[in-house]
Amino acid sequence: MPPAKPTEVEAAVQTIKSVDTLEIMGKLLYNCAVTPKEEKFRRIKLTNKKIAETIGATAGAIDALLALGWEYDEQNTQELVVRQGTYFSMKEVRIVESAKERLQKDMRSNSSKNLAAMVSVQA
Repeated sequence: MPPAKPTEVEAAVQTIKSVDTLEIMGKLLYNCAVTPKEEKFRRIKLTNKKIAETIGATAGAIDALLALGWEYDEQNTQELVVRQGTYFSMKEVRIVESAKERLQKDMRSNSSKNLAAMVSVQA
């Protein structure tokens, strides 16, 4: 039986090709899921150095956050917010963690293939 087709959110998250970015996204989601009423976890400042270096610099990352449920703040487009009444669960955290694990596995596999190719070239 073929694997299930990814949801729109899963597909958006799977486009991200940076483990660091997925790590940060996972932390942001986890904080929102565990402490949903804590306002500081419901806002992402895109100008924050760490956020800019990871999420801001990674293709597809902001689109994935938007697919997950964040929205641009109407008063400040340099911030993403989670609107009142929107909550995250561990399901979203697992989506990001799964994408991160898949990416790490692919990277290890590619490293092994590259190493094998280098060894065969030298032989």
